[in-house]
Amino acid sequence: MKLNNIYFIWAHPRSDSLTAQVVNEMQSEAVRHGYNVSSLDLYRSDFDPILRVEDEPDWDNPQKIYSEEVHRLFNELEDEDTLVLVFPVWWYSFPAILKGYLERVWNYGLAYGDENRLKDKKIRWLALVGGSQSGFIKYGWEKNMTDYINGGMAYLGVEDAKIDFLYNTIGVEEGITDGEAHYHKLFAEAREVISSLRETSEA
Repeated sequence: MKLNNIYFIWAHPRSDSLTAQVVNEMQSEAVRHGYNVSSLDLYRSDFDPILRVEDEPDWDNPQKIYSEEVHRLFNELEDEDTLVLVFPVWWYSFPAILKGYLERVWNYGLAYGDENRLKDKKIRWLALVGGSQSGFIKYGWEKNMTDYINGGMAYLGVEDAKIDFLYNTIGVEEGITDGEAHYHKLFAEAREVISSLRETSEA
């Protein structure tokens, strides 16, 4: 059986953060299932999230040559079957560094436009929400983020995409008394995102 390639893209300023631990759990699960794993740690790679003139899309020129960094990072995606993006939810959205990655690297003429070079890939998003699921749903944030990401995936021509949420990652709501058990549950939910990839492959 051909081994699948999974590429993790994740964002958190602390390498010992819960986000980092979740990524480690998911990568270990991927290896256990026989995937080839690689990753882009946006903070430790010193990625520059600022969109400058050289990387601004030119709607009249889908063949525009962007900065070396943009082409290098986009080319890293070419041989990957699955992209997994892991991030904390800040201000009900992506961290700025991840938003900058999407704007710069998943650019016109590369990820969308005349060529949709990500369209045949699976894409999974895992968002770490500080508060409770009930509050996030009550105020429409889960639907907002889901619609936002699904809209972008349709724009890229990606059909196999899904966002999952890990809730109460700060661990102060919903009367949590056993913090260790709570975080083990979050890790199990994160690993299930990877395990379910095999199910979609075999369907």
